[in-house]
Amino acid sequence: MGVESSALWKNRSFLLLWLAQLTANIGDQCYSFALLWYLLQATQSGTALSLLAIPEMAAGLLFYLIGGVLADRYNPRSLMVGADLARISVAVLVGIMTALGVKQFAFFLAAQFLIGVFSSLFHPARTVALKAIVPIEQLSSSNAILDTTFRTVRIAAPMTIGVIAARVPLSTLFFINAFAYLLSACFLYALGKIPRSGQETVTSRLSAGQYIRDIGYGLKELQTNRLLFVILLFSNMGFLVWQVCWNVGFPFLANEMGQGDSSMLAVLIGFYGIGNLLGSLFMARLQYQRHLLVIIAGWLVQAVGFLLLTQGLALHWLAFLAAAIAGVGGPLIGIPTVTAIQTKAADSNTGKIYALNMLMFTGFSMLSSSMGALWLGTWPVKELFFASGLFLAIMCALGLALERKARQDKHQSFSA
Repeated sequence: MGVESSALWKNRSFLLLWLAQLTANIGDQCYSFALLWYLLQATQSGTALSLLAIPEMAAGLLFYLIGGVLADRYNPRSLMVGADLARISVAVLVGIMTALGVKQFAFFLAAQFLIGVFSSLFHPARTVALKAIVPIEQLSSSNAILDTTFRTVRIAAPMTIGVIAARVPLSTLFFINAFAYLLSACFLYALGKIPRSGQETVTSRLSAGQYIRDIGYGLKELQTNRLLFVILLFSNMGFLVWQVCWNVGFPFLANEMGQGDSSMLAVLIGFYGIGNLLGSLFMARLQYQRHLLVIIAGWLVQAVGFLLLTQGLALHWLAFLAAAIAGVGGPLIGIPTVTAIQTKAADSNTGKIYALNMLMFTGFSMLSSSMGALWLGTWPVKELFFASGLFLAIMCALGLALERKARQDKHQSFSA
């Protein structure tokens, strides 16, 4: 693993892609923290915070498959640069509105929808680009490095952002986000044309029939590759409760712990990021073939963390520890999922399979946010984390049973 990582840093294209992600991740943290805290203070409503995620998810449902088709057909660099430039305009507009003290919730919902549209074009393209610029034997290492970078930013950025937010207008964070996206676009532009092999590249506009046909190819592959489908299902099912815990549970827990001090949310998220980093470092060294088993282990760790968070109001140190434990599970879920897509899906369908994975994620997350807005968002924080941890534990038990059955069936087939 160490040799592979060393070779990756000598790969100019990978280095540029990594720099683009680094700068964009820093900007994303600024945007997310500023938006959550601004609206929490403006609305004091768990229902409002739950609704905030829905437009972005709706955009994903509408555009992820389009993004997957485009990523498999066009130069992914152009798609990523275009998406970054578009997100700059959204970040600047939101910054201006917050500086003016605008509190109309509909505006922020519309901004989230646009962010979702452009992200739906960006992420499938990045997955395809990584597969094109990195040898297949280095994909697991490259995914671990990118994930470790994201998790490291999640540690350092929120704590730094919390300090900055106490000294400058909150709107400043949105303009920092816009500048970070500009740097990302510059790094991505420097990639040049990304080589593609074994795929049909087009320069003209695709017809509606071609979109439908290409989507059908992706669905057919996922239908015939049952193992890949189960991997995607279990990697996303847990977001049915994770999303509402993140958008409602963490902010309200921090608000009660800190008595309205914004830095408490930054510290709580920072400890979650510490767990993320530890999980990423573990995954960077882990040699594995059973992607589903690793994913189930990740959700089980998340369940333990959520159950411990039920005691966070009484014991603040336990809340920070529990957030870190929950954070460890994230990389155990995300890294094997992306690696499975890149290694088990055909080159011509990688973007579309990734898009279908994101549709699953979006569907479960949207349902979670809807339940938060209509029901779970009104629960006491302790009950919310307890129910979520219990759900994840039951899901993991079911997944382990399915994984064991699949191994037994494979063994019997091999013996026969």
